[in-house]
Amino acid sequence: MTTIGAQLARIPLVLLLGLLVTPAPTFAQAWVPEKGEGSVSLAVQQLNVKKHLSGSIIADAGHINTFVVMADMTYGLTSKVAVDLAVPFVSSKYSGSRPHPYTTIDDGTFHSSFTDFRMSLRYNLTRAGAVITPFIGTVVPSHDYQYYGHAAFGERLNELQVGAYMAKLFTRGVPGVFISSRVGYGFVEKVQDIKHNRSLGDLEVGYFLSPSLRAFGMASGQYTHGGVNFPITGLSGLPLQYQPVLDIIQRVHYVNVGGGFAYSLKDSLDIFGSFSRAVAGRNGHVLNRGVTIGASWSFSRRSKGDVITAGAGAPAGEYARMTAAREGSLGRCICQKSGM
Repeated sequence: MTTIGAQLARIPLVLLLGLLVTPAPTFAQAWVPEKGEGSVSLAVQQLNVKKHLSGSIIADAGHINTFVVMADMTYGLTSKVAVDLAVPFVSSKYSGSRPHPYTTIDDGTFHSSFTDFRMSLRYNLTRAGAVITPFIGTVVPSHDYQYYGHAAFGERLNELQVGAYMAKLFTRGVPGVFISSRVGYGFVEKVQDIKHNRSLGDLEVGYFLSPSLRAFGMASGQYTHGGVNFPITGLSGLPLQYQPVLDIIQRVHYVNVGGGFAYSLKDSLDIFGSFSRAVAGRNGHVLNRGVTIGASWSFSRRSKGDVITAGAGAPAGEYARMTAAREGSLGRCICQKSGM
């Protein structure tokens, strides 16, 4: 990373245009399960931070190693409406010579906590051509966990998110190619009367190397509307009332990129893994390495034969079954979801 002010000013426009003009899936949650069906996923993430940003200036303020265990469940309320529930468990450790003052969380040992309850409702508008699914979701702290410190577990703020997932699995031209995206806007709880809402965007492009194995590249970004810059002089450069809440009022922008794979062990069970790192940002932590591994299992009240032929708008016969299986696998994946 270098000084990237001009690049970052274009990030929201690039993300929105790039995602909207592409018939795309990002967490691949544009697909919703049938009524009474769903999936359960478990993912483990290892996040490593070696640098911090003061504005767009890189600073070495110590290292942070974080492990996140995230359980995620999706359930079809109707054939078009799905509910998603998740709660992450975070364990984090700071190592360095510049811990936050007035807290013990940066003492060089691991500290652990559950963080936020996450719930969303998705409504599938269409599966004709591109799959388009708007969503509304909430982030609600599970309890009064620690939000101040390098090794803090999260922001401990209420948030309302709205947006849409868009996805397409190509069956013509280049069969097996898939594109997915999410665009969203988060209305974040004010702190010290400072607004810091955020725009969110994700993009995933991949290819089924075989009916069971797919590889993908991915990008995710955030642009914060409002907030404050972290002074290069540190906490002393801020008004006193902002110092205890700096970690949750920063104007954080970032773009992370990476790639991964997913493999279907059977029609109802997938394993997946991915790697990502930051390529641009402003304020906050610079993701040096993000590694995710996990598994997703889907459940259904229908017979295997009924489920496998249930792809909306899919071709007939064997190809229809393969397409439906691929769509089901994409719909289960939480490859890009983060617990932080």
